[in-house]
Amino acid sequence: MTEDLENREAQAPAVVVDDKTPLVLTKRDLDLLQFAHEQRYLCYNQISGTFWKGCSEETNTCKHRVSKLVSAGYLLKQYSGRKKLDIYFASEKAVDALKARSLDSGIPAFKVSRYFERYISHDLHVTNLRLLFRDLGWRDWTSERLLLERDHMFHRPDGVLTVRGMKIAIEFENKITKGKARYQKLFETYDSHDRYKLIFVIILGDIREWLLDLKYDARKLWFADYEDLMNEKGKTLFENKRGEFELSRLL
Repeated sequence: MTEDLENREAQAPAVVVDDKTPLVLTKRDLDLLQFAHEQRYLCYNQISGTFWKGCSEETNTCKHRVSKLVSAGYLLKQYSGRKKLDIYFASEKAVDALKARSLDSGIPAFKVSRYFERYISHDLHVTNLRLLFRDLGWRDWTSERLLLERDHMFHRPDGVLTVRGMKIAIEFENKITKGKARYQKLFETYDSHDRYKLIFVIILGDIREWLLDLKYDARKLWFADYEDLMNEKGKTLFENKRGEFELSRLL
């Protein structure tokens, strides 16, 4: 079973770093900083499960490196009372380092405000989706932050996954909280242009039958259960009112 990196986060114990040598950024450090920069923030399990995947927790390798990145001023750490865990942001210093290597993605450092927790559950779940697709070999992802701040898109999905040149809009729904009219309007927006070849609507919670029965282009728009996707990965079935397909068909 695949661990949901956000929902099953265990607060990492504090690690004291005695190493006083200057920190030299590695490729892994830069990958982590760029990822956090594009997604706004990451929790510890998302960092350890992605950038130190396979490393033993007993060695504290990830904890030591993250602590050193914080001490050196490349990562900012802020506690989320809502999620009961630490959240890590790329700092101005980190973005300067990324910019010097043309890795800043054309956007400034994320400004941490007291309102950053407003959408934290949604954002961390979307990051989990990006990480899952990354594990499947699909790394070409444009985050919602890039769509907003770099591309200045008003109507934008939670992310855009590009597979062999095919753009797939990703919409994550943290349970069904909107009425039929709002979903119908969303689907009509996607039907009105051909920017995306496919639209994946991924839902945490029950997929309502009435949602599948709304009017939309069934050649493009498909639904999947978030928990199924986390557990089944490439074997997940995407469905709509006309049929279903296994995600691995895109591999």
